[in-house]
Amino acid sequence: MLPITATSIWLTNTHSENIFIKVDGLENAPYHKLAIIQHGLASHMNHVAVQESKQAFLDNHYVVITFDSRYSLGKGNNDVEKVQLKTFLEDLETVTDWAKNQPFYSEPFALVGHSLGGASIIEFGAKHPSQVSILIPITPVISGKSWEKSCMENMSEFCRLWKHNGTYKYTDEQNHKTAVIPFSVVTGCMYYNAYSLAKQINAQTLLIAAENDIVTNPDNIKKLSKYFTNSHVSIIKSAGHNFESRENQTDLYQAIDTFLSFKY
Repeated sequence: MLPITATSIWLTNTHSENIFIKVDGLENAPYHKLAIIQHGLASHMNHVAVQESKQAFLDNHYVVITFDSRYSLGKGNNDVEKVQLKTFLEDLETVTDWAKNQPFYSEPFALVGHSLGGASIIEFGAKHPSQVSILIPITPVISGKSWEKSCMENMSEFCRLWKHNGTYKYTDEQNHKTAVIPFSVVTGCMYYNAYSLAKQINAQTLLIAAENDIVTNPDNIKKLSKYFTNSHVSIIKSAGHNFESRENQTDLYQAIDTFLSFKY
């Protein structure tokens, strides 16, 4: 009989809401290495940033957990209008608590997060420093203030309308689902500041920036790196926030694979 290499389940949180989880690389359990990856706002576990990250960890003999947050465009309820950084962090903690009771669990583990998921893993890493050995925020939200500033500077008309109307309608081109995204997700991040949280994180950290990112300024990621005890910055050339081209995706994979292979 061939070994089981992947499994998926529905996990119910304390609010009776469902989170869809997939576990890959179960054949790597004897290596005692675990990675958990969180997608970004109005996204899902099949986003290219998640999938390229997952493949890099699988190729380095990790068991990898990916999941669709409650208020996402994945297999959850798709009620994105309720999303907050707080709900992302709650979902991440729900998943890690579940993982602790699984036979493949090992600690400390690696955390990867894209965009709003990047902010979530930074918060988690600061809250639970002994549990995390590797931290990889990919084009992370750095603070609510910097997110709004970047939006106003780079997408001024769109951002003013979004703030004025309170929501905007977004369609994910990958899975063709539509979501109503609230501006409150930005204002809800005003309590959050990655610069202060970074000082509390013990993990080896790889910060990944995109050269042409209009959501998270690459210069802010370079600045953020100085607040970590042990960090490295990788800037993906000619990439936008979501790594749209195949070349961008390959470069993202290689940045993570190199970090896992050698570390800095």
